[in-house]
Amino acid sequence: MKLPRFLLALGLLALSADLRAATAPAGRTEDLGQGLTYVLPAAGNAESPALLKAATTGHAVLDLRYFTPGERTSDWLAAIKTFVAAKRVCLVLVSPETDPALLAVITVGMPGCITIGRSSPALNVAIAVNTPADADRKAWEAIGHGTAPEKLLNPAVDKPRYDEAVLAKEHAADLNGDAPPEEAPPPAEKPKSEKKTAALTDAVLARAVQIHRGLLALRRL
Repeated sequence: MKLPRFLLALGLLALSADLRAATAPAGRTEDLGQGLTYVLPAAGNAESPALLKAATTGHAVLDLRYFTPGERTSDWLAAIKTFVAAKRVCLVLVSPETDPALLAVITVGMPGCITIGRSSPALNVAIAVNTPADADRKAWEAIGHGTAPEKLLNPAVDKPRYDEAVLAKEHAADLNGDAPPEEAPPPAEKPKSEKKTAALTDAVLARAVQIHRGLLALRRL
């Protein structure tokens, strides 16, 4: 038995809504240290601009990368203008998917507002970052679903161990750190199933934090 077309349409709409809900972020603020606060709007939340108040004593990274039309664009523009009018820097993360009405205003050189986004011919920003579109999206979704932003800034780096066995070998040879120990043979390659997957990083957010730290070092903030 075939379902009527309008029932199929309703089913597709419901599925689409479920998918949007699965990827939509929850609004949050996070302290990134040294007077910088990360602000992520909640999708469709009319009170989201109030999140900027969390950064009243410092500067802010405002993540509007997937801020779509209809999500209170005028309110966010007013919030950004009020924020920068107080002589605080607002580092705004955007993407080609950001509401065009919002981009048209904040990418023309609003004083105190620095736009940062992934490199794309469709995006005009002050700072462009070379990062794949899918990695940018995954990082944004990860933060929206609870991952701490700082965990996406500095991925762990595998370093060779310099442990007690090496120190004992040095001592036995009476090196006392004056010369390096013999290099250990390289470890056997792990099976593919045991190899670590590449850590998820947020290159756009990392660049925003770097800019803030650089401005601090130059005493421009």
